[in-house]
Amino acid sequence: MPINTEACDPLMPTLYYAPVEAKLRRLFIRTLNRVFRMPALWLAAALFAPAPASAWEHWGGDRGGSRFSPLNQITPDNVGNLVRAWEFRTGDLDARAPEVMKRTKFQATPLLVEDSLIFCSPFNEVIALDPGSGVQKWRYDPKISTAQRPANRYNCRGVAYWVDDKAPATAACRARILMGTNDARVIALDARNGTPCADFGANGEIRIETGMPLDWPGEFQITSAPVIVRDTVIVGSAIADNRRVEAPPGTVRAFDARTGRSRWSFDP
Repeated sequence: MPINTEACDPLMPTLYYAPVEAKLRRLFIRTLNRVFRMPALWLAAALFAPAPASAWEHWGGDRGGSRFSPLNQITPDNVGNLVRAWEFRTGDLDARAPEVMKRTKFQATPLLVEDSLIFCSPFNEVIALDPGSGVQKWRYDPKISTAQRPANRYNCRGVAYWVDDKAPATAACRARILMGTNDARVIALDARNGTPCADFGANGEIRIETGMPLDWPGEFQITSAPVIVRDTVIVGSAIADNRRVEAPPGTVRAFDARTGRSRWSFDP
């Protein structure tokens, strides 16, 4: 069927229409009007959609958590030719008892920020590596107790990255790594060297108040990476399942990313 080069409507996408009987043409136009009758809404959706990540600054890749990367050097045609460039071991298998390691899960998604690959171990050790060589740049150990037996095992799924655009470029902790821990702390570190941020809480950390006594120290923990919205860091809760009816609430908590002061909480 020959295609006419006159657009049906100047406000619609560039769709072209072939001559058909008038009745069918009107039906076609009405259908398109229903689909595209709010072009401003489509434009708004496009404007606020998260941009594809060229680095990996968020646990989910970008602010919207799309887990998509536009990088295209690795393709279906060449993926079979990849070889191992380097390997890094946290050292936990050598340094910790087998009975402790049985209670761990390694589920961290690294961030690629500040020219470093930054992730956390199941014991909340934050480690920064050179992306090209795998050489360790810095390491921070919050000294998690291995006697608490966390309900969801020792686990740290990731950390969050935040830059204080109000701080001078050379200021300490202008770029921060934030993490929730298995023993109910939120910790802020300088992304460049792993030093605790002195102006966040007490010496770089705040301790979560669960609101009720715990049956044992591991009944409550934080395992997921924080989410940062503007200058607010938000953390969730991981609670032991099927233990008791009056369990600690799964509260979502928000804190000032600079000072660690509480901003709000929500108990679902």
